Amino acid sequence: MCLTLDEGSTSPRGTKVDADGLRVCPDKVEAVLNLPSPKCLKDVQKLNGKLASLNRFLSKSAEKSLPFFKTLKKCTKKSDFQWTAEAEMAFKQMKQLIAELPILTAPKEKEELIMYPAATKEAISAVLMTERDGKQMPI
Repeated sequence: MCLTLDEGSTSPRGTKVDADGLRVCPDKVEAVLNLPSPKCLKDVQKLNGKLASLNRFLSKSAEKSLPFFKTLKKCTKKSDFQWTAEAEMAFKQMKQLIAELPILTAPKEKEELIMYPAATKEAISAVLMTERDGKQMPI
């Protein structure tokens, strides 16, 4: 299924299409930037939900979110919640990345695309790029 949007419109997933490409709606970015550090299991679940809607714009998002998933995995009950220094550092880094999300461009017909794969022990990811005017841009 393909969703076609008119220029300047907003999709149900919180992205905006304009002449430059696909970008995140500013209110989605602000929602994450204004989040305080999680204090309970529900806060981490909410954070992961917000990050899921932004993952197409974040390079290696699974790898960068790993401390949040580890926090969830260790919580078999609410009283097990423990927000670690590693999770706090990842949270602060994620906020910095979200403040500078790229615009995704649409590929042109017969345009050469470049794929950069990345793999760690915990996650596999890839980014698709194109080169225009000597500058690489994410698709």
